[in-house]
Amino acid sequence: MATGSFPENPGSRKAILILQQHDLEKCAYEPGAAQSLFDEEAYVLEYPLRPQGGVSTALENIVDANLARPGTVLVQSPFDSNTYEEASLAPQRFALAKHMYFSTLCMHLGAKEVTVEQIDLRTSSGKTSVDVKGERLGGSAQATVDAENLETFRAQMNLHDVFTGGPADIVAADRLLRRTGLLNDPNMRTLIEMRRDGANQLKSRKLVLNLSSEAKSNLNVVGRLKVPNFVKLSVEFDRVIKEQHEYTLTVFVKF
Repeated sequence: MATGSFPENPGSRKAILILQQHDLEKCAYEPGAAQSLFDEEAYVLEYPLRPQGGVSTALENIVDANLARPGTVLVQSPFDSNTYEEASLAPQRFALAKHMYFSTLCMHLGAKEVTVEQIDLRTSSGKTSVDVKGERLGGSAQATVDAENLETFRAQMNLHDVFTGGPADIVAADRLLRRTGLLNDPNMRTLIEMRRDGANQLKSRKLVLNLSSEAKSNLNVVGRLKVPNFVKLSVEFDRVIKEQHEYTLTVFVKF
């Protein structure tokens, strides 16, 4: 994990640990503390922040979002390398962002409606599901926390988007996927291909969309860090990072 000037290379700051100056100094003389934090894809940001010449957009965004707090671990968005979320909130926030990008893609492709029919959450406890009406469909015996997380997630989502509908703007759709790094998602890529000009265009599709696959890489960087015990992190951080949350949606798209 690097210290010093804030790195411009996004790959060197997939995870950011914000440490008080005295904690950073302690890492230097505590046996093994500095080595436990080392990761080429992570960075230590010293608090309070010191003035840096030509402040980067990423650091500016962190400050503006009030995320520059000591003892905080930040995770880089897989869709925008200059955007970060607190590690304990990252799995939900990134999943919500991907859902928004999916709806935007459908809008560019001329969709009339995008309807979420079912939401699933998989953790080490098992699988928990709700339909759009909030009815519990299933889950493990020890799934109370997962059910609460799923309800919180559902409450933040737009479950039914309605558009005017029209011809597909393939250029705008392709630009969106390239800008957000979502070209690897087969559902999104296939929708573009099936909405290109042709005699027999796609009129509707039901699909299962994985909202968590892109975020796993950056969350794994956080999971690799062995933060010294003298650095106080929230209990929620430990639970979220160790458990791995995978959100999926069953979605119906009408063109």
